[in-house]
Amino acid sequence: MISINRIVLLQIFLVLFLSSFHKVEGGLFFRKRVYVELFNDLGLNVTVHCKSGDGDLGSHFIESPNGFYQFNFKPNLFGTTDYYCNFQWPNNFHWFDIYVFDRDHPECTDCYWKIRADGVCRLNYLTKQYDICYPWNSD
Repeated sequence: MISINRIVLLQIFLVLFLSSFHKVEGGLFFRKRVYVELFNDLGLNVTVHCKSGDGDLGSHFIESPNGFYQFNFKPNLFGTTDYYCNFQWPNNFHWFDIYVFDRDHPECTDCYWKIRADGVCRLNYLTKQYDICYPWNSD
């Protein structure tokens, strides 16, 4: 009786483990590294400060024109990884959730964003345009 219970438990574990590979590319335990690039499309220099619940990436100065800042990370096992960034330029201060696991995973392993005066726009891999746009977050 005990050996049958062990076999059933092992089968349940294997089904759950293997099904995680189907739902999330790379599996539940092997998440791909995410690369985020922020491009300055303002026409002004901007300071960006990004952080998550796990770490603070500090402040970075992005020059105009064509300046950018990049960082990378591995999403956590629980699917709760979020990064937000503050953006500051003369007479402006805004923030945005630059990576939200539920919104961005799994399509966004290379997340390219343009910083604009009215918000941020992410590269759409289907159209090859920055047409996935969001306004700045409000408090």
